[in-house]
Amino acid sequence: MGVLDHGVEAAYDLAGKANELALKGSKGLVSVASRGKWYDKQSNGTDIDITYRSVHEVLCGLNSQVLMYGNFYNDGRITGLSPYTINVSVDIDGVTYPVFFDNGQTHKTVPPGGRVLSDELQVYVPSAPDGAKPRIYVRTHVVVNAGEKYPVGLTLAGGSNPGEGVMPGDATSGAFTSTTPNPLYALTPLAIYGKPAASSRGFKTVGLCGDSISVGAGRALAPVDGRTAGEVGFMQIGAMRAGWGYVSIGMNGQKASDFAAASRRVNQMHMVKDCDLVIVEYGTNDLNSGRTFEQVRNDLLTIHNAYWEMGIPTIQTTIAPRTTSTDGWVTLQGQSAAHAFTAGGSSSARSQLNDWIRNNKDNIKCLEIADIWESERNSGLWKPKLTGDGIHPNNTGHDNEAANAVRDFLLSQR
Repeated sequence: MGVLDHGVEAAYDLAGKANELALKGSKGLVSVASRGKWYDKQSNGTDIDITYRSVHEVLCGLNSQVLMYGNFYNDGRITGLSPYTINVSVDIDGVTYPVFFDNGQTHKTVPPGGRVLSDELQVYVPSAPDGAKPRIYVRTHVVVNAGEKYPVGLTLAGGSNPGEGVMPGDATSGAFTSTTPNPLYALTPLAIYGKPAASSRGFKTVGLCGDSISVGAGRALAPVDGRTAGEVGFMQIGAMRAGWGYVSIGMNGQKASDFAAASRRVNQMHMVKDCDLVIVEYGTNDLNSGRTFEQVRNDLLTIHNAYWEMGIPTIQTTIAPRTTSTDGWVTLQGQSAAHAFTAGGSSSARSQLNDWIRNNKDNIKCLEIADIWESERNSGLWKPKLTGDGIHPNNTGHDNEAANAVRDFLLSQR
C-alpha cells in the first residue's frame, strides 16, 4: 500500500514513528567501511578465475566485519548471470585474515538472485583521527566457467589507491601485485557491516538512495579529503565528513518510478534496513523521460513511505538542473533545457517538484541541493563550471557546498 492510500494523517504518523525509532540508535550490524558499491553491470566473460583487491576506509572503531555479496545487478535482474564461487580474505594492518561463510566454510557459491553474508570476522580495528582512517583491503577470488558472467560494480583505481587491483587465479593469500591496468570494474562487497567498538558508541549510518548522481557520477577518480579515490560523490563525502557510515544503493540511470516498484528494490532495502536515516535523491531521470510532476511526486511518496514502514526516517534532496550546452557549460547563455519538464520557470515539472519538496508537503523533509548547483532558483540552468555534462555535478560540484550541506544536515541529527 502506498502513502497515498494511507492518507496524509497516516503518513505523518508513520514518519513520526520512524523518527522515534531512529532516536533509539542503530538496530543491528551497521555499515562500517567506505566504498561498498551496488552492482550495475556484468563481467566481461573472460575474467573467469581472478582475484580483485579493493581498499575500504574504516569509518569507526569496530570489533568485527561482515561482508555482503550478491548475484544480481541493475534493478535486481539476473539476466546473463551464472552461479559464481568466491573465497575471500581481508588484509588488516599487514595481516591477512581468511573470511568464512556458513559457519566456517572457505568457499561460497552464490546462485543468480542470491545474496550472502560472510561469517563475522572478529578483528578489532581502532578508531583514528579525522583524515587518518585505517584502511582494510578485501581480496575477492571469483571463479566461473568459461564464458560465464557475474555482477560487477566498483571501479578499482590502483593508480590512486595503492594496493588496489587484480591478479589471476586465487591470490587471497601471500603478496599481492596487480597485473592488470586500472581502472577496472570488479566484484567486491556490496557493503561491509560490523559492530562498532565501545569507543565509537553512537556511530550512525545513512542509506544513500538515488540515481547516478547519488553514487558520484560526474566526479573524476580522484581522492578527496585525503581519503580513498573512486565511487564517492557529494552524499558519501558529506556522510564521511559528518562521521557517519553509509550504504550506497544508488544506480546509474534509475528512476523513482523504477524504485517505487517493490520487486525492483528488494536487495537494496535489505542493505539499508538497519540504517538510522535514508537520503533519497531520485527525480531527474523521471523528468527527462517525460513523467509529470504528479507522477514523480507520487513515486517519491511511495519510496519514502516504504522506508517509514521500516521505521527509518528520510529526507529528500531537491532535483538538479538538466541541460545541454554549446560551450561546455562555462556560461549560462550556452545552456538549454534538456527536456521541457526540466526547463526554467515556476510552471515546469522540475520547478513544481522542487517547490513541493521545499514546502515539506506530505511530510517530506527537504535537503536543499539544487540551489547550490542552479544559477538561481528555478532557472533550470547550471552555475557555470559545476558540471561537465549538464546532468551530473563535476568534482567542484560534488566536493564543496553540496557535500557540506549533507554533512551539516547529518551533524544536526547526532
